[in-house]
Amino acid sequence: MKMLFLGCGAADYDWSRYGEAGILGSTSTLLNDTILLDCGPTVTAAMKRFNVPLENITDIVNTHNHSDHLNFDEVRKIAAVRRINFYGSQEACAELSDCCDVHPLTFGDKFTVQDVEFLALPSNHAVTNIREETFNYLISGDKTLLYALDTAWMLTKARLLIGKSHIDAIVWDATMSEPDNWRIFEHSDPVMFANIRRVLKQTGNIDENVKIWFDHRALTLWPQDIEAQEAIARREDVMLAHEGETVII
Repeated sequence: MKMLFLGCGAADYDWSRYGEAGILGSTSTLLNDTILLDCGPTVTAAMKRFNVPLENITDIVNTHNHSDHLNFDEVRKIAAVRRINFYGSQEACAELSDCCDVHPLTFGDKFTVQDVEFLALPSNHAVTNIREETFNYLISGDKTLLYALDTAWMLTKARLLIGKSHIDAIVWDATMSEPDNWRIFEHSDPVMFANIRRVLKQTGNIDENVKIWFDHRALTLWPQDIEAQEAIARREDVMLAHEGETVII
C-alpha cells in the first residue's frame, strides 16, 4: 500500500498563502496513486505541486464535510476531467450527485475501491449538523491502515468494528502537540494517542512493528520550528507526515 501526503495542516492555516514556507496544505492523502482521502481547498494545487495529474484520480473517500476536508469546487475540478466515485456522508453525496457517482455511507459499511477494502468507522467528531455521520477508515489491501483524522478518543462502536484486525500502520490526528486543550472533545494530542496505542497493543491489534504518522497539525497548536516538531514525534516514537512524502506500508 502506497501513500502520498498531499497536505498535513489543520483548519487554522491561511490557504491564500499556500506555497509559502511554513504553510501546510489542507490534510489529504493520495492512496495507491488513484484514491484521494479527503479533498480540501488546496488539493488540486498540491497535486500540481507534487506532479499528480488530475486524470489519475478515480475515487474520493471523504472523512467528513468540514471545509478543510471537503471543498466542493475542488471535487468538481477533478470530476470535470473524468467522472469519479465519491464516498461519504449522505449529505455530502447529495451535494455532489451532479458531478460524481456517489456512494452514501453509514457506520460499518464495507466497500472496495481499486482492490482496496474500506470499513467505515465512526469518528469522534461532529459537523454543523450533529446528526451527520463522520468517518475514520480501516483500509485493507496487502497491508492494513487505520486512517483516523479529526477524531479524539476511539469510540466503542469503532473499536467493535475493528475487532481483532491486525493494523500495520496508522495515520492519526495530531491537531494538538500538547494536552489540556479544549479541543480534546473532537481532536487528539500525543498523551491521548499514547493511551490508545498502549491499549491497541494489549488487545493485539498492533505490535512493535506498526508504522505511525502524526497528521493534521494545527499551526497555532504546534511549535513553528520543524525540529521542535520532529522532537515531539521522536519522543512519542512516531513519524510526522510530511507534504510531498511518499511512503510504502
